[in-house]
Amino acid sequence: MVIDDERTVLQALNLLLEMWGYRVVTAESEGEAVDRLSVAGETPHAILADYRLREGRTGVQAIDRIRAEAGAEVPGVIITGDTSTEGLRDARARGLTVLQKPVLPPHLQAVLTKVLRDHPAGTA
Repeated sequence: MVIDDERTVLQALNLLLEMWGYRVVTAESEGEAVDRLSVAGETPHAILADYRLREGRTGVQAIDRIRAEAGAEVPGVIITGDTSTEGLRDARARGLTVLQKPVLPPHLQAVLTKVLRDHPAGTA
């Protein structure tokens, strides 16, 4: 699952992840993410989310909500240009990986591979 309120970023991440062989569900907001997962009837294997989302929400809050709805500790990665230490500390305290923008594709691929390896399907 990828959550980002910038459509061009969302489309680029979707294309990149599909090129790497992943099946991707995308959303521009926390609410849309929950709705799409509900319709799909699936729990994502991982969530990539921008830190700042619409309506004053954060990617950390979106991941928390998806985890609660799924009843599972779905691994999450926050991608951010934000340098505030409080928000990033909060993300790490929840077990989320934090990547600073710009993120180069090889680095993103390595992080995603590690996250999925550390939390195989069925345990995340």
